[in-house]
Amino acid sequence: MAASARHRSSREELAAIGWAALLAVVVVLSNWAHHSVSTARPPSSHSAAAQPAGSMSPPLAPLTVGMQLQAWFTEAKPSIIALFGAADNLVTAARYGNVAAAGSACPILASAVGNLQHHVPSPDPTLNTTLRQAITSYREGIGHCVTGAQNRDPVELTEARVSTSRGSAELQAAVGIIEDDLSWDARDSRVWTA
Repeated sequence: MAASARHRSSREELAAIGWAALLAVVVVLSNWAHHSVSTARPPSSHSAAAQPAGSMSPPLAPLTVGMQLQAWFTEAKPSIIALFGAADNLVTAARYGNVAAAGSACPILASAVGNLQHHVPSPDPTLNTTLRQAITSYREGIGHCVTGAQNRDPVELTEARVSTSRGSAELQAAVGIIEDDLSWDARDSRVWTA
């Protein structure tokens, strides 16, 4: 019986050693595979030289300021349009003394201003100045709007309307700069549709 127990014990040891060896092999292979993938190099320039001359792309020309502005405008246009709409909602509510609507319009305008702020600066320094003026005026309007809505103060709501209207006039001036900077195609009214 003692021999049988020893034989069983040695079989269990042998099985444990086999599983440990298998685990070690799996770990080594996994590490090797990870290392091979993580150190893989992109094709070298020498492989590109072996390609026929007609298959290589010419070097890209640097973007002109107009092309940079067009790319910027494509990204910023939805924010500009949304800002005009949010500002109009605040101005209308404040004009009619609708404190509840003005209070609801404040955070929407603040969000729209924040979205436009993500697109500043643009490639045009003059445009940047005008956009920053608009953002400053809108922020003044938001401050008056919040105070006016919290205190139900018509004077603050009037100040919110005045500052927000000034921000919209400055944003419209920014749109004029964009239109002047871009080609005549940008002057087409379809550019401003969503």
